[in-house]
Amino acid sequence: MHIAADYGPVLGLIFCVAFFAAIYALRYPAMSLVALVAAMAVPVATWIMMRRTWIKSLCTMPFATLWTQGIMAFACGGMILALATYVYFKWVEPDLLINVLENQVERWKVLATEESLANARALTMMIEGGAVPHPSEISIQLVCLAVFTGSMLSMLVAFVVRLGRNKKK
Repeated sequence: MHIAADYGPVLGLIFCVAFFAAIYALRYPAMSLVALVAAMAVPVATWIMMRRTWIKSLCTMPFATLWTQGIMAFACGGMILALATYVYFKWVEPDLLINVLENQVERWKVLATEESLANARALTMMIEGGAVPHPSEISIQLVCLAVFTGSMLSMLVAFVVRLGRNKKK
């Protein structure tokens, strides 16, 4: 599992690039392309990491072990993302979520349809009721999201990596 911990910071860096690019895409729309590229880099990086591990094991690593390595790498990367997210939302730009939600309320009010006005009222109640998630809640959810999606992706990639061996026989 030490290999998974070594790959965790790589995934954490990719996650953080995607996160910060998405945040700054609110101000600079071109950053959304960076966020997209970073998101697309995740499966590629996962495949490269698992393939390296597979080769290091002389193509003998069991599927479950390879899959678990991916899960652990995503858990480590997710913790790095959670820390960066917490610091950003807690101290760097603490009003960002409220500002984004208030902007959305204004956009829905401009549309002035029955549905958009209902959405605006619901969002306003959420803001006024203090139901906006705290940075710690967002961070915890990001770790859970990283582990869950990483588990699914790692299962698929582990299968593909091992399948590549079977084709060479």
